[in-house]
Amino acid sequence: MPNSKSIESAIHLAREMELTNEAIVGIDDLSEILRRLAARAMELVEADYAALATFDEAGTLTRFVWAGLDDAAARKLGSPPVGRGLLGVLAERDRPLRLTDLQSNEAFTGWPEGHPDMSAFLGVPIRAAGHTIGSVYMTRARESAPFTESNQVAASLLALQIAATVSTALARETQGRFVRLQEREQIAHDLHDGTIQSLYALGLEADAHLQTSTTGETREVLGAVVLRVNGIIKDIRSYIEMLEASAPSSAPELISDLAFVIRQMIPIGVDVVTNINAPVLHELKPRDVEDLLYIAREALSNAIRHGHPSKVAIDLRQTGDATTLTVQDNGVGFDTEAVRPSMGTITLRTRAERLGAALTVLSVPGMGTTVRVAVPRES
Repeated sequence: MPNSKSIESAIHLAREMELTNEAIVGIDDLSEILRRLAARAMELVEADYAALATFDEAGTLTRFVWAGLDDAAARKLGSPPVGRGLLGVLAERDRPLRLTDLQSNEAFTGWPEGHPDMSAFLGVPIRAAGHTIGSVYMTRARESAPFTESNQVAASLLALQIAATVSTALARETQGRFVRLQEREQIAHDLHDGTIQSLYALGLEADAHLQTSTTGETREVLGAVVLRVNGIIKDIRSYIEMLEASAPSSAPELISDLAFVIRQMIPIGVDVVTNINAPVLHELKPRDVEDLLYIAREALSNAIRHGHPSKVAIDLRQTGDATTLTVQDNGVGFDTEAVRPSMGTITLRTRAERLGAALTVLSVPGMGTTVRVAVPRES
């Protein structure tokens, strides 16, 4: 059962996450968002200085913003860093890096004249879609205390929030619908599997302790924890829905883009059968097409990752009353009654509901799985 100290820590972290959301809500300019997030990083772990960097696909530093250093002092330092030294090391990591004295690290390459003397270092990679897209760095002046494990946990949660925000903003600058679709999907998975699951587990523990507690004061504190955690989970789920609901920048082409999805998702060695008989796809709105493409991607991904099939069939057809997409595999199948709903299946149903479509998932152990979504045609 959680003790009072862990409960207080959870409440504090939940509140800090709320404050981060409040700091950037309604801001569209990426540079301003980064500046506010760098300031939040400094504030969150009581650092003297903080910086936030983003990288392109080649690992080249593309943006660098700081907090704790005024503009006049920053100008004296000349050009911003280019991503060598510790910044370059963190760009290649997928875990935080915490140092008592950064100058004693072999990757340290020195500073330009006039740079503040820093010692304690905490760096956390910002990751989305399986890649490091940036880093957040926090330092303290010499003679200050080193960062703690609690500081690292708080900074790691902040990095998750930064990943969601920065990836969404960067996706707007990147051409290609499927790059954006994959990034939004991965961000949603990261938030769900990381932040939400951790908060959900904490909420369950607090609720279980609440049921057995006999002290009024303890019950009041635990009740507040449960309410706060549930509120944060609701907020993050709303953010995930916003990510997935963002409209495509250009009208997708269902047939050609579906072919792209198939080539992208199905590995060599798996036979593919495709049947398309849908002459009036222009009736579908761009948002509807993207939802259908997402459902196809998720169904194919589940089939390949979990079903291990030797054959997959994709059928797209239109009847007088519906446009129907069917994805079928001959994999291992599963017991639909015994399997707990996953993020993927929940999102499939969310997309289908938005389409006003009927979603059917049929599976038999040893006989494969069929996913079918039927979008009503307007009369």
